[in-house]
Amino acid sequence: MQRRLCEPRPGWQETIEAQGLLYWKTDLPDGTVMPYWTDGAYYAFTSAQIDALESATEELVEMCVAAGDHIIEHDLFARMGIPEWAEERIVETWSSEPPMLYGRFDLAYDGTQIKLLEFNADTPTGLVESAVIQWFWIKDRFPGLDQFNRLHDALVSRWSEMGEAGRLPGGAAHFAWSSQETSGEDAMTAAYLAQTAQEAGLRTVLLPVEELGWNDAVGFLDPSGTQIKTIFKLYPWEWMVRETYGQRCLHRMGAGPGQTQWIEPVWKMLWSNKGLLPVLWELFPGHELLLPAWFADDAPDDGLPHVRKPLLAREGANVTIVGVDEPGVVAELGPDQGYGEEGYVVQRYVELPAFPHDGPGMGTSARPVIGSWLVDMAAAGIGVREADGLITNNLSRFLPHVIDG
Repeated sequence: MQRRLCEPRPGWQETIEAQGLLYWKTDLPDGTVMPYWTDGAYYAFTSAQIDALESATEELVEMCVAAGDHIIEHDLFARMGIPEWAEERIVETWSSEPPMLYGRFDLAYDGTQIKLLEFNADTPTGLVESAVIQWFWIKDRFPGLDQFNRLHDALVSRWSEMGEAGRLPGGAAHFAWSSQETSGEDAMTAAYLAQTAQEAGLRTVLLPVEELGWNDAVGFLDPSGTQIKTIFKLYPWEWMVRETYGQRCLHRMGAGPGQTQWIEPVWKMLWSNKGLLPVLWELFPGHELLLPAWFADDAPDDGLPHVRKPLLAREGANVTIVGVDEPGVVAELGPDQGYGEEGYVVQRYVELPAFPHDGPGMGTSARPVIGSWLVDMAAAGIGVREADGLITNNLSRFLPHVIDG
């Protein structure tokens, strides 16, 4: 696994915007522009390393199935901050298996050792750059090399499979995101997924989640008054169940008349919660793909480096890394976005590989995290994000990758 430099493509900014990556940079309050997409550097993996990542991803998702069973059998909902009124539907959908679409494991990887950091199972983003932008980059820059990236074809195939199996009522799907997310990432992710559904022959409608309507006789409606029978929502379930319409989602959920099928299904609350990490460690203690993890009140006071994570959080928010340089001393804090009310987990710290690099606004070391994608239950590709610090956050960069060797 190597980090390599290359010559950026002329006019790459306009190129990736035309391909859908409108959010390729962040304008900071001090006027600094922080690039998100990096066109002049990439990561190189060997075929054997890609095989290891693919195998690990599919083993991890099977372990997560066992963890879901364990959470239900041992009634761990309250411990994971899952509201009581959602439990019945989570259990029901876990058993009936309404269709799921995709997910992303975040992995620490140094070229030999793979460790699970967390599972983005409900509303993972980074999809447009993983499936599309880096694919066009390699075709432009290194047409003779390959890439672990069958995401687009896998998504189209998954929509086709669900449609042919009669699991998408009405042969159509709505795609929703929150208009409160202003970078454009959520909107473009929803639009891209709608494109993959269209290629599978489905009719699609895009709408902000704030425009969901309701009729007592019909159920959920879009702004045109059309009943919503199947909807993909880029809006996390832990937020949805607390919305004023949350009870309606749970009680009118399914493929029958007057019901709405939600993708991802509500049972994804079992996997998108950081409480999954201590459950996995309890079930598979010492497993080579896992880091020791505990619910915060069970964590050992052993002075070893660790990471304290909210049960429900995103992009490194409210994460604390402790004891890396000195026992008990905070080494780095994630951005404060008010997460943590439901509780925390503690996970053993693992050192990410640090690659030297330079560039405007960059530090002296780049620390990559591998985003390993699933479509349904199968590994479908990777994307790489790197941070200057110890925590991967919303300012961390995305780099393309190649298979070379």
